[in-house]
Amino acid sequence: MGEALKREIDGIDDYQLVASPLSRTRKTAEIVCEFIGHCHDKITLDNRLMEISWGEWEGFTRPEIEARWPGIYDRRRENKWEFCPPSGESYALLSERVGDWLKSIKEKDKLIVVTHGAAGRAIRGVYGRMPPGAAIGLGEPQDAFFLLSGGKITEIPVDAGEN
Repeated sequence: MGEALKREIDGIDDYQLVASPLSRTRKTAEIVCEFIGHCHDKITLDNRLMEISWGEWEGFTRPEIEARWPGIYDRRRENKWEFCPPSGESYALLSERVGDWLKSIKEKDKLIVVTHGAAGRAIRGVYGRMPPGAAIGLGEPQDAFFLLSGGKITEIPVDAGEN
């Protein structure tokens, strides 16, 4: 990913890395820094980029959740956008949180953002002004990143340009 970013972004030295403070994304941001020549201590951590919170569901498998909260997945399927797991967060709330982050940046800001699957989908949904719930169905490719610029969202495969 770091190699692809370096290849695809002109003037990468002018970009600031921003990441969720959760360990997985911090580590990913550090690896990206190594490839693009940035210092780890220049990574900005922002709680608004954290993954969706599954609340009391964290760490449980689907069968374990069904056993503890019978029928809860049926309720979730009825309105996945607004459904909140116990003490958790809905996709609507996640979108508000990342939307707040998006409002805090300017179009001219040059950022490389490292976040999580659902948070990344929510960012694209808010940035792309998609209707409520549309972002839930967006992909979470592990072999691509997204350029958000000028109101457009472009998926860039990691292997682009390699022969």
